[in-house]
Amino acid sequence: MNTKSIKIDLNFDNGELNMAFSDNLTKDEERGYILSAAFLSYSASKGLSKEDVMNMVNDYYDQIADQK
Repeated sequence: MNTKSIKIDLNFDNGELNMAFSDNLTKDEERGYILSAAFLSYSASKGLSKEDVMNMVNDYYDQIADQK
């Protein structure tokens, strides 16, 4: 089995989000797919509608993208 993993840490005190990828997870497309799938799966499991998720992206995407 070819297991790939992502570890996510959040530091609320300084607003820092860190991600560590397994050594065999090097392609940005794979990383993005896994993170997107995890986000959508979590959102659905919490009962968020597609509209809720779209609103969340519309409300916060620019703010997060500007922090780069």
